[in-house]
Amino acid sequence: MKEYQIREPDDDEILKSIAVLYTAFKRTPPGSIVEDERIWKELIKRQIAKVQISEDGGEIIGIGGVFLFKKVCSFGYMAVLPEYRGLGIGSAIFRKLFEIASKLGYERMFLYASKLGKPIYQKFGFQEKFYATKYHLPKQFLNFQDKDSNVKVIEKLPRWLILLDEKAVGFDRKKYLQMRIDLGAKILIYENKGYGLVGNDRLGPLIAKNRIAALKIVNKSIRLGANHLIIANPEHLPLEYFNLIELEVQEEASSLKMVYGKKILENPDLIYAIGTYAKG
Repeated sequence: MKEYQIREPDDDEILKSIAVLYTAFKRTPPGSIVEDERIWKELIKRQIAKVQISEDGGEIIGIGGVFLFKKVCSFGYMAVLPEYRGLGIGSAIFRKLFEIASKLGYERMFLYASKLGKPIYQKFGFQEKFYATKYHLPKQFLNFQDKDSNVKVIEKLPRWLILLDEKAVGFDRKKYLQMRIDLGAKILIYENKGYGLVGNDRLGPLIAKNRIAALKIVNKSIRLGANHLIIANPEHLPLEYFNLIELEVQEEASSLKMVYGKKILENPDLIYAIGTYAKG
């Protein structure tokens, strides 16, 4: 069987790598794909992410990434072009990323798996946790008392926000959040009750202590152009809080959260929407 080289992409290969990701999942690249490229390059530059690709005859055919936070890492953007599946390329890319994380000392790992990716991760010992689903936001959201009053857009992360985020997800990701602000994303806060990040037409993460804070931030995000969010779906999460928003589910975007190693001490009762699937 032919062996395919696994390596880091050059700077000028990032855009082609992102295009492979969209092609593999049969999605049309968005008009904001250049913005995706800018984010990916910054993630690599700030050593928040490491990316591996596979190629055949100079053409990129597979991709994957590992995202490095304090004490926790996640894997994502795993994709192999349809005509190259079944050749072990996805497993080889993931094995390389897993080795990178292990050598760096990470003992807590997670990812969001597609149906195609799930069997690969199970072989590495990842366990199922819960599904997450993408929902389209309405274009107008006006049926809420006081609407989005007192929701502010900020440029620096206050300490209460950093602590709330870490309590919710179980690890420190302030470097990532600050990077998104630096690249033009907007952080919305409601008092010290919750926050949301709006970038690339998406609201997420959204973390709030109560329904009022969550709804006010959602409403403000719609006014700023957000058109979708991703909600984790364990039974105890208050999904009913969003009934007022008339969310439209996008079934094909559902993804399975899987975990490996030591337990991540997250508090999902605080999480109303995650940032992104970064699935594969």
